[in-house]
Amino acid sequence: MAEVRMPKMGDGMEEGKINRWLKQVGDMVASGEVIAEIETDKASVEITAYDSGILSKIVVPEGGSVPVGEIIAVIGAPSAASAKATPAKAASAPAPAAVAVEAPVATVAAATTAAPEMSSPTSERVKASPLARRIAQERGIDLARITGSGPGGRIVERDVKEFEPQTVTLTDAGISTLGEAPADASPSTSVSGIKETAPTEIKPSRMREAIARRVVQSKQTVPHFYVTMKVTMDRALKALKELNADAAPQGKITVNDLLIKASAVALAKVPEVNATWTPEGTIKRFSQANIGVAVGIDEGLIIPVVRHCEAKTLRQISAEARELIGKARNNQLKPEEYSGGTFSISNLGMMGVDEFLAIINPPEAAILAIGGIVREPTVVDSADTIEIRSNMKITISADHRVLDGVVAAKFLQEVKKALEAPYSLLA
Repeated sequence: MAEVRMPKMGDGMEEGKINRWLKQVGDMVASGEVIAEIETDKASVEITAYDSGILSKIVVPEGGSVPVGEIIAVIGAPSAASAKATPAKAASAPAPAAVAVEAPVATVAAATTAAPEMSSPTSERVKASPLARRIAQERGIDLARITGSGPGGRIVERDVKEFEPQTVTLTDAGISTLGEAPADASPSTSVSGIKETAPTEIKPSRMREAIARRVVQSKQTVPHFYVTMKVTMDRALKALKELNADAAPQGKITVNDLLIKASAVALAKVPEVNATWTPEGTIKRFSQANIGVAVGIDEGLIIPVVRHCEAKTLRQISAEARELIGKARNNQLKPEEYSGGTFSISNLGMMGVDEFLAIINPPEAAILAIGGIVREPTVVDSADTIEIRSNMKITISADHRVLDGVVAAKFLQEVKKALEAPYSLLA
């Protein structure tokens, strides 16, 4: 008999939630076979069995949460009798207990029989991310009806959320489209003739709960201070245009790639920034630049880490960052790909943000917030004239226990110097 325990999928993970069991009690399980999907505060991941046998007991049902290390299932040794009985079991064994789902009364999908959109054996064979499968199951959508936009036709989260099945609602008055209120529905409170509805209360995802805990911890325990500097990006934009002239669409270097490389160069020159404040009250300084890149997804924010940026070329950083960002958006990151960062970057420039203040990602000592590139009149000191330049504001949020204003300013100067002489980043 072997116990299956909730695995630890990262340094900060304390508990996990069972999203879905892919095996049921009585099923044969092979070593290395995926048996369940679990949700951590970072992502939804699949877990595999380390032993072969029969799944004899499910301790934690779907939707249940337990601390890391707790038993979630038990795999028993297979027997000759059970092996012979396996074909018959499919016909005679009772179906697994259904999960109760609240649904609107008299809502059907083109028929009055049991909901036809629920997951089917066909949907099980469709290539889809764990999060996409969970959302499809919650919404009663057959994955086989969805066209995937991910790598190799894999169905990802946005595909499920954008899918609009034809659904109707049966009312006493007849059939209407889902979402239309029946004519005799009770009116809501009205003020000045405008109908008011009660606010929707939403239970946050585990990722959102984790973000809430971490930002509160960061702001309450880390003394933040901020320093902003303006960088002229004309030469950097020209360099990108030349570097990407013959590159394939999936191989183009971005401004974000330049920022990662420039930050790695600056961290080497101002190593005080590449550090953390430890619980013991000491400062731990790192030689390697493991730079996290904040990626916004539907459920919140995740920071995949590009490791050893000080030793990688700009194109290597670009390729690795592109792969990690793609994994983050498809909810495919492994724990080692979003942990172990020593410094982070958050870029909102592509969304039209001029500048902002980012919250430090503990235990790191700093994070760099990137604003948009703006064409504006700029005084050219050497010629004492005004020219139109492409400028960008960068702001460092720093832990005052580790850094002082002068050190933060020196770091920004090095980032600025690298971006304004972009060809130095190609070395």
